[in-house]
Amino acid sequence: MNAEALLDLLQIIVLIVVFHENFRLIYANRGSVHLVFFAFAAACYLLSDLYWLVYDLLRPETRMPFAANEIGEWAFFLLLAASLGSPKADSFQNAKKEVLFTGLFVAASAGLWIGWSGEWMQDILTGIFYGYFLCTLVLRAKSERAMSDRGWRSLGIVCAVLIAVQTTIFFVPDAAKDPLDQFCYIILFAVSAVFLVRAVLSQRKDEPGKSVCHALAFLAWIETALYMSSGGYYIMAMILSLFSFPLILLAYKKEVSAK
Repeated sequence: MNAEALLDLLQIIVLIVVFHENFRLIYANRGSVHLVFFAFAAACYLLSDLYWLVYDLLRPETRMPFAANEIGEWAFFLLLAASLGSPKADSFQNAKKEVLFTGLFVAASAGLWIGWSGEWMQDILTGIFYGYFLCTLVLRAKSERAMSDRGWRSLGIVCAVLIAVQTTIFFVPDAAKDPLDQFCYIILFAVSAVFLVRAVLSQRKDEPGKSVCHALAFLAWIETALYMSSGGYYIMAMILSLFSFPLILLAYKKEVSAK
């Protein structure tokens, strides 16, 4: 069993625990809609991991251009977006720039995925569903004031630099590719650390809405890191992703308890 399969197995265990605890919360809170959608999202990710674990054991080191687990990931993003609730009527008016730049970031990311894999249909569809989740998260984060204006600007600059450097790697000589690649990994994991610390610290504050946004923002960035990583860096991103679901569960528990 390789490192990826081992981490898939560990994540499956984490998801089973989260799924069980989530259903206990649903029963205790009489079927909270947010918890129900999160439960289905966790189930989709769990099934996707189970599929990929079996495939990795049966056909190790063999890439499948289009796999059934992709459908599970698309459902996962849609259900996570649904768990955030419907955006408020005026939320888009207050987040036009953020939603626009989020859409551009996802479109550019999908272009990079296609450049790396050549899988047009899969990467375009993943970009659409992932982009919908991110835009929903941005609308919720803006309405909850989960990030300051300076934080939004800083994140926008970081994303723009990340996309620009990743794109540049396609056109520079081979000698320059590795330093630029390492720079991108520094960005990815530095921002991951920031989101993780913020998600953990927000659990200690009496701001359930912000806690949900911070936990989901950490997961969203880790998904970006997974899509942009390979080798040992992919393993590091998988390890960090293990913390995302427990943090989201704790955040939703705090939110439903506050109602």
